[in-house]
Amino acid sequence: MPDRIYGMDVWRGALLTAGLIVHCAALSDITVFNMIEDASHLCRMEAFFAISGFFAAMTIGKAAPAVWIRRRLVMLLVPLAVGLALVVPASHLLIADLTQRHGFMWGYLPWHPGDWHMHMWFLIALASYVPVTVALRSQDQRIEALGRFAARRPLWAVAALWTAGAAASLAAWVAGKALTVVGVPSLTFLLHQTAYFCLFYAMGHAAFRVQAVRSLLLSPPRIVYVAALIAAVLDLSAVATISDGKLRALILFLSRPIVGFAVTSLVFRSAFSLRHCHQWQADLSSASYTIYLLHVPTILALLWLLYPTGLGPWQAMAVIAPVALLVLYFFHLVVVRRSGLLLLLLNGRQKAVPRPLPVG
Repeated sequence: MPDRIYGMDVWRGALLTAGLIVHCAALSDITVFNMIEDASHLCRMEAFFAISGFFAAMTIGKAAPAVWIRRRLVMLLVPLAVGLALVVPASHLLIADLTQRHGFMWGYLPWHPGDWHMHMWFLIALASYVPVTVALRSQDQRIEALGRFAARRPLWAVAALWTAGAAASLAAWVAGKALTVVGVPSLTFLLHQTAYFCLFYAMGHAAFRVQAVRSLLLSPPRIVYVAALIAAVLDLSAVATISDGKLRALILFLSRPIVGFAVTSLVFRSAFSLRHCHQWQADLSSASYTIYLLHVPTILALLWLLYPTGLGPWQAMAVIAPVALLVLYFFHLVVVRRSGLLLLLLNGRQKAVPRPLPVG
């Protein structure tokens, strides 16, 4: 196993940055954009959390647990604090102003005042997985046993992941209903995401530690891809044809574990095979944390500026997505990575890391 798998950096940056496109699509309640959003919900963050678990297993093995925990929490909690203290309130101010405007953007926004964490939920999830990483570090025998099972019964191993993923989603859904009844509905989404994605995070961790798990992830039985394709088609068809939100959610919960595994497998295969990349890919990977942290208020600010033009959904996607991406990309390259303070506040790093990717 090499000290660094550069393709993982490329994919982690791409998956984070894609959130900007997804949230631009979420600004309009039309079928095509709903399908873009749902396609993301099927697989994007599954692959991201698997990569995060893989890197966590790699880095915790290079330092004492206490040192790793301290560095990890700084990297996650400092940007989270900045996000909750500044980014989310700024986003809510823009939302409050936009929603007061008559006929604003087709009367639809993917966020509401109760979303206190908004897009910062992934940092909360990763922070909650820190003790999971430490615990898994001392479970070599059990992870090896999992690897032996995966090697003997690959289809059963994938089926177990699907069952656990569907069960976690359904259990969190039921718990969310109870939270809504007692007056804390904002925790429903956070509970569901954290419980569900922990499975993929743990899978990524195990893939680094055990060859058999890594082999299953890189080369699963082909029927897994066929099943995932069928599940994805059924789920996206449901978005286009079924109006019952509860039924659509159930179909998503049943589809996403197998689709998420298959797409994660393809991402890992691509990451392990990648040997060269362009400079912009290296820079985009470096900038992805900043882009994701700041993309929601940037999108909303562009909406606020462009509102008087009366642009429609397709024009908004065509203009706002690339402009927001380029603004934040160059903001990171020109400003953030040259400032120790901003690098700490927005990326949780005390100094810029060297360019991580080979250029070819």
